[in-house]
Amino acid sequence: MAHTEQLDALIAPLRADSVSGAAVMGRLAAEIVRRAAVRAHAGSPEEFRWAMGEVVVKVMEAQPAMAPLVSLARDVLDAVAVAQTVEEGRHRAAQAAQAFREGLETGAQVVASRGAAILPAHGTVATVSSSSTVRAALLHGAASRDVRVVCLESRPFNEGQLLAEGLAKAGVSVVYAVDAAAASLVPDCDMVLLGADSIGDAGVVNKIGSAALAEPAHRLGIPVHVISDETKILPPGFPQHTRDDRPGEEVWRARVGVRVWNRYFEAIPLEWVTSVVTEAETLTGPELAAYRAQIVVPEALGVWMQGHGPGSPKDSTTL
Repeated sequence: MAHTEQLDALIAPLRADSVSGAAVMGRLAAEIVRRAAVRAHAGSPEEFRWAMGEVVVKVMEAQPAMAPLVSLARDVLDAVAVAQTVEEGRHRAAQAAQAFREGLETGAQVVASRGAAILPAHGTVATVSSSSTVRAALLHGAASRDVRVVCLESRPFNEGQLLAEGLAKAGVSVVYAVDAAAASLVPDCDMVLLGADSIGDAGVVNKIGSAALAEPAHRLGIPVHVISDETKILPPGFPQHTRDDRPGEEVWRARVGVRVWNRYFEAIPLEWVTSVVTEAETLTGPELAAYRAQIVVPEALGVWMQGHGPGSPKDSTTL
């Protein structure tokens, strides 16, 4: 897609989404890439590969904390690498994007079912934000279990309310609380269940407030399970972005002289996580490390990765 303005307009809804989880954003990103592949201007397969490289990079940078966008980029770049003509490249890119979207939907259903299977038969489960995968697991498990769910508000947009309302509508017993109450509530819980936006060197990146649940749970011996499809697992060395400062006005329109700190994501050390449940298996820390080591990164993504890792200008935001 030669015109930056057209590409930016196509990506704008993804960049503007401040509430959806990684799975939902991954599906939106796949549709954006599919449409971009059809519209991209190129006179040769090489030009088309360059154009699609520009597309997937802009998609990743629109939501840099969301690992499924990296997996989408990897699939699309692998698909177009062998194209002999522009039209073949369009077909391969669009087909890869569509297959990725369908895989996300299928994977989410399987992960939700596997996540439901680890819920306690009777007890209280705590979570934060509004992960579509966590919601599906809780709804699936509630049909056969006596489970109460503690939902934290998830500031600044309180998407925890969406989860609480959805669960309550389905007949699940719900306690809704402010984020700051996490440490007080965890001792009365039997499990912490979290989604993930990425899983990599820094640990599990999820909505801010996740660490406030995971740390006391780990300290008290309460299991912390993360349910995530495999698209959220990153290879070693791949950047995980949490320093994405957002407008302070989302939290408070403060007077002059007060700077409001507002970030959406944080990393949870893998040492705090009991297991990561994917669509294929349940992984402990060492097993997760072995899985990540086998992920192959296309050359174009490797180049991008070198300029966006820890210590790079893209990762230099501070207080």
